[in-house]
Amino acid sequence: MQSRRKLLIIIVASLLVLLLVGAATLLFFGFMQLKEVDENLRSASESLTSLYAQNPFPSGGNLRLERENIKNIGDELTGLQQALAAGQVEPVSQSPAKCITQFWETRNSLLAQAGSAIKVDKAFDFGFGRHMKGDLPSIQDVPRITQQLKIVETLCGILYASKISVLTGIARQEFESDAISITAAKPAGRPAPAQSTTDIAVKNTIDPTAGLVLEDQLYGRWHFVLQFTARESALMNVLNGLSSCPVIIVVTRMEIKGDEKLFDRKEAEAVAAKSMEAAEGLNTKDAVKPPRDARVVCGRDAMMNVKFELDVYQFAKPQIKKPAKKLEGAK
Repeated sequence: MQSRRKLLIIIVASLLVLLLVGAATLLFFGFMQLKEVDENLRSASESLTSLYAQNPFPSGGNLRLERENIKNIGDELTGLQQALAAGQVEPVSQSPAKCITQFWETRNSLLAQAGSAIKVDKAFDFGFGRHMKGDLPSIQDVPRITQQLKIVETLCGILYASKISVLTGIARQEFESDAISITAAKPAGRPAPAQSTTDIAVKNTIDPTAGLVLEDQLYGRWHFVLQFTARESALMNVLNGLSSCPVIIVVTRMEIKGDEKLFDRKEAEAVAAKSMEAAEGLNTKDAVKPPRDARVVCGRDAMMNVKFELDVYQFAKPQIKKPAKKLEGAK
């Protein structure tokens, strides 16, 4: 009986010892974790105290440097805008009567400049057909109409100087208030069947914002279409003239319809070559001599029908901005 009691006491004591050891172990690891958290908290507190001790406001030297950087960027942008806008055509404010008079004078001058070397229809309107009837434009439309007229005059000067053969069409964007109202009143019709644009006359389009430099924009665009007939050398001269013009002009689309007989000449050349190969080893009199057109390798300078779509850019004038206010805390 006493032995059982002793055994029970030993077992209970062993369990108590194990529980005490486990509790001590848990207490030790908890203490170590608490110490680590306390160290992290103390380090973060010291960093935060050091951060709050710093002066968060920029120094006077930094402010002066940033102001200089902003001024340099503004000067560069202003210089770029001035360079881009140096050669552009500006709107001209004048009376509607003077605008119509200028149109007729410009038209007559362009027809006279074409002379006999360049074929231009005597009734050619240069894209201003609606104003050939004598209707006076609205006073608010006059500056931009005059601007368009001068741009067309510049484009025609490039075509004439390049020695094109025939000027067949010029189209512009109509923005006049009466043109917009008339277009809005017309019902939508059935679309015309698709065909090559070099075979049909170019037509004006409607765009009330054409050529305008909208607010917060760096540039606006005029869109024009030129259609003419010229030799290959003249076409190259036109491209060179457009690229070297003081006005910023970008060709957005170009369609060329060349000499259709060129393919026939290539076929005749191939037939003649085969005939020469078959006649090798025989009498040279049996060889078929190719026609002259098939023997021409370079310098054809063929006549081509050309259609150009191009954008003429209008850049915003640099604006003088008021100096920025001093930041609080700056010395």
